[in-house]
Amino acid sequence: MRIKIVGMSIPLTVDFAEQDHVRETESRIAELYANWRNMFPTKSDEELLAMMTYQYASYYLALTRRSEQTARELLDFEKTLDRVLIDTR
Repeated sequence: MRIKIVGMSIPLTVDFAEQDHVRETESRIAELYANWRNMFPTKSDEELLAMMTYQYASYYLALTRRSEQTARELLDFEKTLDRVLIDTR
């Protein structure tokens, strides 16, 4: 499959089941690019792509941190629950 980002055609090898996800991602990138192109008309395509890369990397890092925090909290909860269950026996 091929996607287009800022006018560049990029070939990808993607499972059929993942193609909708890839198309949605492509659409969101195009939307973000269009919005930022309007907000920053003097920026080059390279600058906008760098800004977008940072934005997505920042989102990814934040989600990763939240996921790790949630996993730690669930582990703590599980340990607490195990102690409570053991104490009630």
